[in-house]
This record gives sequence, C-alpha cells and structure tokens, in this order.
Amino acid sequence: MAAIEISSSDIETAISKGLQQLNLLRAEVKIEVLDEGSRGVLGLGVKPARVRLTPFEEIEAAEAAAKAAAIVSVQSDEMNDDDDLDDDDVDEAAETDDEDEADTDDEAESHDDAAPKIDGEDLAFTLVRGIVDRMGLTDAGVTARSVFPIDSDDEPSIWINVDLGEEEDLLLGYQSEGLNALQTIVQTMWSHQTKSSLRVNLDVNGYRARREQQLMNMARSMAERVLESGRPITLEPMPARDRRIVHMTLREMDGVETESSGEGPTRKVQIKLKK
Repeated sequence: MAAIEISSSDIETAISKGLQQLNLLRAEVKIEVLDEGSRGVLGLGVKPARVRLTPFEEIEAAEAAAKAAAIVSVQSDEMNDDDDLDDDDVDEAAETDDEDEADTDDEAESHDDAAPKIDGEDLAFTLVRGIVDRMGLTDAGVTARSVFPIDSDDEPSIWINVDLGEEEDLLLGYQSEGLNALQTIVQTMWSHQTKSSLRVNLDVNGYRARREQQLMNMARSMAERVLESGRPITLEPMPARDRRIVHMTLREMDGVETESSGEGPTRKVQIKLKK
C-alpha cells in the first residue's frame, strides 16, 4: 500500500481523510506535513493544507525488499546454471513440463472451486506461483483463498499460502524479512494490474495465520493486565504487520488504547489506560 498525499482545509482534516482512504490507524502511518496551508484574509489567499501518509508496513517492507531480491537472484542463477541441457535432457524436461502443466491445471481447478472469491484472487495465485517457480521452489504448494471479515470496518483480503515444508527458513528468517519483502513484490505487482488497494497476504506453511492468533491472544492478555494494574505495558519491537494486529485487536476494547513509538526495527506498541 503506497504513500498518499491528501489536501484539505486543515492538517487534521487532511490526516483523517488519508487514514480513511488507507483504512489504517494513525499509529500505522508516518505523517509528513508538506504544507500547513493558509486561511487567507477575507477569503483571499486561502491555501489548503497538504500531508503525506506512508504506511509503516510499506517503509519496513521496502527495506527488506533488497534481501528478497537477493534470494530470487541467487535461486535464478542456480536455475540458469542448469539450463545447459543436451537433447535428451530437453526431451525429458519437456515431458516433465507437460506433467507439471497437468498438475497445475488440476491445482487450478481445485483452487477455482473455492467460493466466494475476490476479483483478482486468481491473479494473486498466478503471481505467487510464478515467483516461487522462478526461485527454484517448484515443489512448493500454493493455495489461495478470499477472506471476508465480519467487521464491516475491515476490508476483504486475499490470503496466499506457500507450503515450503522443511525449506521454510528461506523466507522465515530473521523477523520473516524474506516473506515480508516477497509480499511487497506481490502486492505491488497485483495492485498495479488490478488498480485495487485490497491486501494480498502472503503466508508460508501457515505461519502468519498462527502468528496472528498468538498476537491477538497476547494483546488481549496484556490489555487485561493494564486494566488490573492501571500501568501501561510496552511490548517488544515488532514489524508493522504485527503492530497492526495488536492495534486492531484492542481498538474496540473498553478502557484501553494503543500507540506506537520508536523508529524502524525498534518501533513498538504501548498498551495503556484510555484517557
């Protein structure tokens, strides 16, 4: 989700409009005031305020994108080294490709049976399948599903899970930087082609689904401790995606509120009593 620039009569109104357009909380974006605007005199010289809102998730994912590109580059180089095949190898590879194509058709048919689906789910599936294959992970399984939240304030999203088996560390290294960066690539390609701002969530071996539930449980538990003690609790630094889960989990909980502080990898969430 890229940065946006919003103009309005004043700074706060511009920020509110931007947050609504991004469907994000204030704690999830970096806010830059580009122009404070002017009220003018007697209706003359009025100038709107202008702000730029950049999702922290976008900033942090961009920093990791180079690492994902390196992963893809290494895998691609290895694949290129295997391209010098003799005629027999070419024939064998062609037969294998035919078998793989049949398997892919079967997988696509199974994939298409899922309902209901968001427009663009098939495209997201195809993009991930293509990137994973180019990384040399042709044995990886790829599945897609559309999620329609009960909460009307949340938008539908697409979840793509890549089954890497024991090779999950390729993308789930330190703070899942490889996975985060790969998702940025997929999200950018998908949004560019669909002109949609919906989220495409990339997962590996169901890691994010489990992580999300763990974070939700942890957030509720910490919030209960804050209500009991009256003292704020600051969580360990975590990526923007994880911070968003904490913010969203507690946004409707009575008596507590959340805010983020810090920069880059040290950014963390604090849970405190609502004023």
